[in-house]
Amino acid sequence: MKNTIPKIGIILIAVIVFPTLFFSAYEVTNLSKNQQVVDSIYSSQLENIVSSLNQYSVDAITRWADNIDNAEMLDREFMAKALSKFVNFNITVKGIFLLDKTNLFAIYTDSSLQASNLLHTINIREKLQSEDSTVLQLLKYIKSGYRKIAPVKIQNDSISMFLFALYNNDSSINIGGMIIDSKAFIPEVLGPKIQSMAQDRFIISVSHNNDEVYSNQLVPNQDRRIRLKEHLWLFNEFEVGIQLQNDPVEQMVKKRTQTNILMIVLMDLVLLIGAWFVYRSIRKEIHLAQIKAEFVSNVSHEIKTPLALINMYSETLEMGRVPTEEKKIEYFRVINKEAKRLARMVNKILNFSKIESGKREYHFIETEINEIVEPVVATYQHHFKNSGFKYVVLLGENLPLINADEEAITDALTNMIDNGIKYSTDTKLIEISTGLNGNNVFVKVKDSGIGIKEKEQKLIFDKFYRVTDGNLANIAKGSGIGLNIVKSIMEAHGGNISIESTFGEGSSFKMNFPIV
Repeated sequence: MKNTIPKIGIILIAVIVFPTLFFSAYEVTNLSKNQQVVDSIYSSQLENIVSSLNQYSVDAITRWADNIDNAEMLDREFMAKALSKFVNFNITVKGIFLLDKTNLFAIYTDSSLQASNLLHTINIREKLQSEDSTVLQLLKYIKSGYRKIAPVKIQNDSISMFLFALYNNDSSINIGGMIIDSKAFIPEVLGPKIQSMAQDRFIISVSHNNDEVYSNQLVPNQDRRIRLKEHLWLFNEFEVGIQLQNDPVEQMVKKRTQTNILMIVLMDLVLLIGAWFVYRSIRKEIHLAQIKAEFVSNVSHEIKTPLALINMYSETLEMGRVPTEEKKIEYFRVINKEAKRLARMVNKILNFSKIESGKREYHFIETEINEIVEPVVATYQHHFKNSGFKYVVLLGENLPLINADEEAITDALTNMIDNGIKYSTDTKLIEISTGLNGNNVFVKVKDSGIGIKEKEQKLIFDKFYRVTDGNLANIAKGSGIGLNIVKSIMEAHGGNISIESTFGEGSSFKMNFPIV
């Protein structure tokens, strides 16, 4: 049986623990995959939104280019007025320039000093020379009937420059350009489009170097952290990001991941605790089976000894081999003694069985404790004398009445006296006393035996438990149910049993009964 417990532990680990841990690892892996799926869905949504904004930006600037191209078809005076009016009307357009292959024809700016200084600061001719291949591509597209807008990188994050070709091939002017305030373009031109696309479902934010420039929310939030972002085509230094209006994607995924992991951890804990309780219960049952087997072995040995003596002396008497009457009386006395001993053992087992099955009945009457103790002591007088024991009886006077079952208390007291005799060494002294302790009447049995270690004092009232420390404890036979019976009897009387013991010096057991 001792080898069975480790095997059961291994089986439980194999059947419950390993599958639980494997499933948990699998679920945690799936959580990461689920997060990737959610990210891909919102990335796709972001891509659609950015694509729409990009196309809207291209369409807006293309319309402006068409307006410039139409103005360029007028004479120079009317063209200058038309373009100046156009620039002043569009607050996002800071300047327009038109040029042929050799000379910069005209620059039209808004009335602000800052815009004028800006255009003079930008060396447009050098920019066009560096973008010569781009210019050739624009002219190629315009010849095929398609106008393309080309961004030109300049050393200013808040200003963007765009080139486009003109349809009017008869003129010496064939390339046009616009200087646009990027930070003004986002809210003025893209803002209405962003509002219509968001529809109170998303927060669409446009940021520049992680600083929010525009959001469909009323108040932009510079500290908003949006994980999914994508650059605009024409305004590449600006990023567009989305998140759910009420629950950002990152928070949603994080919350879902935390919830699922918490559920998995709780499930693992429940399963592991369940496995532990199963293992503990099985181990307890196996241990109980072991001590029951030892109990049967000890009881069998205890019963066998008096039976052997009774059988031996009765056969001797039957065969007429006893020479004198005195010997016959001695043999009869031994047979009577062993029969009583056997009867006590059988009664103890029967009482334990009734207590275990809940079938023991108690008949309580109001009585004085000394009326129960005195007959028991009188019964043991002869046994004390033959065993070489001295005994002291100290009975309290005028003790209050208690509700008691006389037979049950007699059994309890007998068990305690038997234990005192069994576990006594050279000092053979038993002290039996009664008295009053607060609201309790007590019966105390004190011996000078081997004593009980403190760590075992709480265990000796468990069924089948026997003290194993000390040579006498190993030699003395017993069933391990005596003190458990005493405890059950005291609980039925509404009282309790306590112990005071010093290892090597003796023990004192006290039964406490509530007074009527």
